[in-house]
Amino acid sequence: MYQKKYILERELRITKAYQENMTENKAVRELQVLKQQIPFYFIKPQEQDLLAGRIDRPYVVFSPCLEADGKEKVAYGIDVAACRKEISRIEADPSYSPEYITSVQDMMTFWETENTNTKIRNRLPEKYAQPLYTEDYSNDPAAIHPIYRIAGINLDFKKLFRYGLSGLQELVTKKGEQTQEAEEKLFFSSLCGVLDLIKEVIRQYAKEAEKQMVSCADVNRRNELLKMRDSLQNLLDNPPVTFQEALQLQIIYMLASRSVELGRLDDYLADIYEKSIREGTVTHEEAVALLNNLFTIVDEERGRDTRAIIGGVGRSNPKKADAVAMLVLDVLEIRKFQFFPQVSLRCHKGMNEEIYTRSLDLIGQGYTFPLLYNDDVNVPSTMRAMDVSRKMAEQYSFFGCGEYMLAGKSIGTPNTVINIAKALELAIFNGKDILTGKIIGTRTGRFCNDTTFDELMERFKIQLDLLCDIAGTFEELVYDVCNEECSFLLYSLLQDDCIERGKALLDGGIEHLGGTGETYGNVTAYDSMTAIKEVVYEKQLFTQEHLLKVLRADFAGFEKEHALLKRATKFGNDDLSADKIAIELHEYICNGLRRQRDRTRLDSFLVVIINNNMNVALGRFTGATADGRRAKDFLSNGNGANSGCDKSGLTALLNSLVKIDTSIHAGGSQNLKLSPAYFEKNFEGIRALVSAFFEMGGQQLNLSILNQKDMEDAIIHPEKHENLTVRVGGFSAKFITLDPTTQRDMIQRTAY
Repeated sequence: MYQKKYILERELRITKAYQENMTENKAVRELQVLKQQIPFYFIKPQEQDLLAGRIDRPYVVFSPCLEADGKEKVAYGIDVAACRKEISRIEADPSYSPEYITSVQDMMTFWETENTNTKIRNRLPEKYAQPLYTEDYSNDPAAIHPIYRIAGINLDFKKLFRYGLSGLQELVTKKGEQTQEAEEKLFFSSLCGVLDLIKEVIRQYAKEAEKQMVSCADVNRRNELLKMRDSLQNLLDNPPVTFQEALQLQIIYMLASRSVELGRLDDYLADIYEKSIREGTVTHEEAVALLNNLFTIVDEERGRDTRAIIGGVGRSNPKKADAVAMLVLDVLEIRKFQFFPQVSLRCHKGMNEEIYTRSLDLIGQGYTFPLLYNDDVNVPSTMRAMDVSRKMAEQYSFFGCGEYMLAGKSIGTPNTVINIAKALELAIFNGKDILTGKIIGTRTGRFCNDTTFDELMERFKIQLDLLCDIAGTFEELVYDVCNEECSFLLYSLLQDDCIERGKALLDGGIEHLGGTGETYGNVTAYDSMTAIKEVVYEKQLFTQEHLLKVLRADFAGFEKEHALLKRATKFGNDDLSADKIAIELHEYICNGLRRQRDRTRLDSFLVVIINNNMNVALGRFTGATADGRRAKDFLSNGNGANSGCDKSGLTALLNSLVKIDTSIHAGGSQNLKLSPAYFEKNFEGIRALVSAFFEMGGQQLNLSILNQKDMEDAIIHPEKHENLTVRVGGFSAKFITLDPTTQRDMIQRTAY
């Protein structure tokens, strides 16, 4: 177990390993770096842990996704702010020599240019450098922001459990002996070597459990440590044979690889859970405690969002898997105020009704989970969107805020954030940012009284075309540079078909090289175009040039015009005029990203219309919009109606939602807020409503059972509502921890 001796000692060792292997094969270099990272990454279990696996991340690290310096970093990265803070401590401590201080300063200088983010940025095509000038979407205005990461992967834990560490080593060693290609031999030997590092961690933890056992006076805790030690020792040479061993191997592998997604755990745990219960190696109560501990470790060590998925078609043994699904719901019930992992239920016709009813009952009690997904829509939609077989599409999975990919077979990293409402602003103001006065978009012509609505729509689409092309180019660039730099060995081991093909994850190894782009403010833009068409063109209540004045003034002095725009027809009311524009623009944006596969090496590139609270962050840099939204206010959330704009009832809202094509994107977010009284009095009605929505073609639902007055009172008396939980969009949170703008967004959403 790692215990710090010198400040930044691990960072220096990692840097040295990288420098000494800069000219080596990328897989060899990665292995040498991981030798200085993984064994010194793990720390002692906490007192309540039943599973071993806690980490202390160094500030120089190899990781698919590192959050540092207020941004995300990929592959080889450094947390500059943290390192500088540590250097200040070193400089103030007389026990550190001048030579040591120089070495850490040299380390900082080295990583300024050698980090992978910088290498990606240096390769940006010149024409895209300005639009992608900043990844700081919280502080800088732009229509598109880059994100540097490799995310959206579900590891194949079935393979991990089937082979175990030694079995995987035998498999890759045999493949290495069969190939004549030098690069492949190095790849396979590096895969074998990284598995040795996992074994070393397991040995360390077995020794630590033994050590704690000897000094432990509590009989119950000593027995827990005994089971921990025995599980760890058995994993060194064998595949897991008990439920505890499976979870133990999984958490260490996840932490070592920096994978945060649990994926379809009811499917891959089904056989071993059934066997463990049948043979008496675990009781139901013990299984609840073990799985709860796994969830806790993932939550506390994850570094970002994570999903745990239950239900759905395509599971190997639905009956056994359903038993694990019920176990997950048991664990969820004792984790009401913990928000990760985000438990999600894949629903379908003929599913286990007990699981469905139990899930709705938990939601009715104020849980924000499970989130509901409709397989009867999502499977055929995934087939078309990703152009894959039904068998592959049945393994669709989702990560983070709800982006889709294929479990064990694809990657779905979102590496760009696109502000659709900002794109419309650029179309209206001839490429100019209305808040800064700077030109940041394509010059598409002055919006004047002679401009037709069709011309405005065409200008909007020109802005969107550029953003889609930038997004596709950047996605491919991230993959290409990362592939030149590393092999993502631990990911490659558990992704089809890296081992079979003898190629790393991004080097042609993964079966489906997918990608996604996040879009925000979609419905804000749709409603704005509807309002312009209705108020300016059809009713001619004021002119195009007058609209420019109104928006520039942020409606100040134009109260009448503001009211007219706010009263204009909005998406979410089953109104043909608004919904028709929403459909046209949704399809244009989605197809704009989909066509990127024709100009890149991506197998699919798809829009995701989900939301964390990015609608708030991006809204701060978006001027007034023609739907009546004021400058810097929050944008629409997900692909539902704008907050408070669905005024025609719940049925009308759902009718609008199902008009949006689900087969051309990779996930959307529909938030629905119901009052506790409505839910309690109409449980069967709510059940029927969800079923009807899914039958109509609804893709997904985030149900929140909330008392409107509780949220309003929490603004005034937060101390009285510490456990008030809400579903924001792509994540859940305690209401009082949200920023004021997001709180206002939540309150303004229509409650049924």
